[in-house]
Amino acid sequence: MTKPPFVHPGMSLPFALLVTCFAAWGIAANMTDPLVQVFSRIFSMSTLQASLVQSAYYGAYFLLALPAAFINRRWSYRTGMLTGLGCAILGAFLFYPAAQAMTFGFFLLALFLLAGGLSILETSANPFVMAMGPEANGTRRLNLAQAFNPVGTNIGVFLAATLILPQLNVAGAADRAAMAPDALRAVQAAELQAVMTPYVGFAFVLVAIWVAIALIPMPTRAERQAETAPMDFRATLRRLAGNRHYVFGVTAQFFNVAAQTCVWTFTIPYVLAALGGTEAQAGWYLQASLILFLVARFAMVGAMVVIRPALLLAAMAVAGAGLALFAA
Repeated sequence: MTKPPFVHPGMSLPFALLVTCFAAWGIAANMTDPLVQVFSRIFSMSTLQASLVQSAYYGAYFLLALPAAFINRRWSYRTGMLTGLGCAILGAFLFYPAAQAMTFGFFLLALFLLAGGLSILETSANPFVMAMGPEANGTRRLNLAQAFNPVGTNIGVFLAATLILPQLNVAGAADRAAMAPDALRAVQAAELQAVMTPYVGFAFVLVAIWVAIALIPMPTRAERQAETAPMDFRATLRRLAGNRHYVFGVTAQFFNVAAQTCVWTFTIPYVLAALGGTEAQAGWYLQASLILFLVARFAMVGAMVVIRPALLLAAMAVAGAGLALFAA
């Protein structure tokens, strides 16, 4: 029996291009995690106030995912990807005027647009990867593409740890309150310049990806079928709600993403409270955790060959809960 190809003929380059998108939204997500501590110091905010960074970021992910599905359905996966990339590019470039305006709200707007665009991109890229080859190996294709997301997350934290965190002034809230207005503004301007630089650089990377996706032909039979197949939204929702495995899977994924977001968002504040030091030093603890995440992702894929996935998942959940209680 002939082994099915990994991707359809002529789709190797488009597939490689889509893989870069999986890394791209990983870069953005984990370059943003340290911004809670960064804005807390720059604007002398509480951690709770600065956490609006993640509310803006993941709020956009929540609000734009469903419209992205309608874009894909009405036009195509590539249209969805180009729309998402365009929105993300706009958001990343808005970091420049936000740094000039020196207002927290402007940064939240930029983050919302960046994350909203990446939400559309992610919602479009996942099914597009599935459509790029035979259905028989669609899961393998998606797993391979998703394996590059942790690569992006490590790059994102590395950029924050080397380009943003070391540039923060050591002056705390009390010291800043005692500064003359012009002196404080100069300190904040330098810090916000450091925040802005990697995001504007990231915007240019996204522009290059946008141009490549726009120019490279990406027709697939599966995508054309997805464009024309009728869909009853309410009936689909009822069918999914009646699928017990689907409901529990979505619920588990909700808590999984929430746990990851909370852990990586508050790693730097936690390290500073527990061990002291500077934000730059604490940033390397975040980097170490993401390297472990990258290694564990591939290790768990191998472990599933000899251990039932459900049993492995349960064991890791218990271990994670135990470590969280220990850290508390």
